[in-house]
Amino acid sequence: MNGERSRAPLILLGLLTATQVGIGAWRAIVLLRDAHAAGVRPLAWSAELGLDLLTCALLAALAWWWLPPQSRRDAAAWGVRFLLLSWLLSLAHYIWALATGHLAPQLTWIVFAVLFAAGWWSRRQGAAPEPSPKIPSILPLSSRLAFALAAAFFAAQLPHLVFNYSFTDAKVTWACRAFKLAERGSLTGILDCANPAMAPLHAITLWLGVRDPTFEGRLLPLLMFGAFVLVFYGLVRRVAPRVAPWGVVWLLATDHVLKGQVSTYSGVPEMLAIVVALAVAIDERAVAPTRSFALLLAAVAGALVALLRRDGFPEFLVAAAALVAVTRGWRDTRLWAAIGAACIAYIAWAARPDWLQALPAFPPRIGSLGVLYQVAASPTAVQRLRTLLNGAQGQLFSHYGYGAFVWSWLIVAVWCRWVRLRAPIMSASTLYGVAGLSGWVATLGAYVVLMLIGHAYMTSLLVVRTGFGRHLVHFFPLCLLNATALAERLATARGQT
Repeated sequence: MNGERSRAPLILLGLLTATQVGIGAWRAIVLLRDAHAAGVRPLAWSAELGLDLLTCALLAALAWWWLPPQSRRDAAAWGVRFLLLSWLLSLAHYIWALATGHLAPQLTWIVFAVLFAAGWWSRRQGAAPEPSPKIPSILPLSSRLAFALAAAFFAAQLPHLVFNYSFTDAKVTWACRAFKLAERGSLTGILDCANPAMAPLHAITLWLGVRDPTFEGRLLPLLMFGAFVLVFYGLVRRVAPRVAPWGVVWLLATDHVLKGQVSTYSGVPEMLAIVVALAVAIDERAVAPTRSFALLLAAVAGALVALLRRDGFPEFLVAAAALVAVTRGWRDTRLWAAIGAACIAYIAWAARPDWLQALPAFPPRIGSLGVLYQVAASPTAVQRLRTLLNGAQGQLFSHYGYGAFVWSWLIVAVWCRWVRLRAPIMSASTLYGVAGLSGWVATLGAYVVLMLIGHAYMTSLLVVRTGFGRHLVHFFPLCLLNATALAERLATARGQT
């Protein structure tokens, strides 16, 4: 009986993971089949493909160059720097285009030279990030299996990289923007696409490789997410060293988190910026060797939050404010650096030049999409809230397994409090949970307010069914860090009994 009980958690994990494998395999098969039917023939060599690969390789090399010599083998430290340098490259192009009115591809090589020189400063940033506890996993075989599954889940995104033939479709906001930026050579390209009031930073990241007919800008976002996975593993090892590999599996297995990451959508890039900005304040030693490096990382990530998706900006402010209140860190320069940079970036885009301002009644050029956004004439407040509940429940009960995580995490968290399997009040895992949950509550609150005021766009059932779950993705890794720590405490308590 005891043997059966000890195997029960592994059996449950196996069943849940197998479900996600099936979902991911089905989506990959459909994607490959549709691409083949459309006549797509990927991996044709070209000068543009070589340039795309060279750009990403140089960013990877610069990230290694920025590492202090004593942390050259720290994958999480390399991942942090790869994200930072990629963000700085996109920000440099954005600032240049906003100031001069045009995009300059040759600016990439100037930025690389500056970043190489700045590497001398980074290499002298004192000691490497504090290492995670070297505690073996529950079972060595289980740990190896988890890493193999994580690698397989990441590799499953490669079909999106080379077969996403719909990338050039004008119906996709960010894809349209990337190609129009290349066509016009100016930020005015966003005026030819839907949602022109949204800052174009993710489109600029895609634009860096958009001339390549194979990857079309998707390689760098995929590598950035891969670097984030390494950072996440470094974070989860500090709060749950025994079951950390399974935390990585669930980050990669929950299919909705990766949906569109390597193609066109900006939800996951927003997630990366939010998590890094808050992780700097929650557990600085996990991501930054010194306070100056932490402030730089927090400021850059905070600016990215405002420039990637405007709807992630208020959610981030609420989560950051919750951390300030819980920790009483009113003088925490790390949080205020992220908050201040986000506010400055948001105001700078809001005050953009007249030649980038869209008309108030700018019509989305997405065919009949405007018809889909129509709602019933003058619905009551109750009817609007029913629409929200109708759309949101689909996000929280299904959505490619994402809802299974949400409800499981909340139930286990409540149960752990009930049986007194509690973490220290101000532990990193507790703060991750506070930040993630407050961000989710802010998302729900924003939808409630927009529903009650009758926002023409957000009151659509179609938008709620898609947008609500995508916004929850922004804080998913924070919630997952807390959930993995809960799993560790449960496993430890079971082992002690």
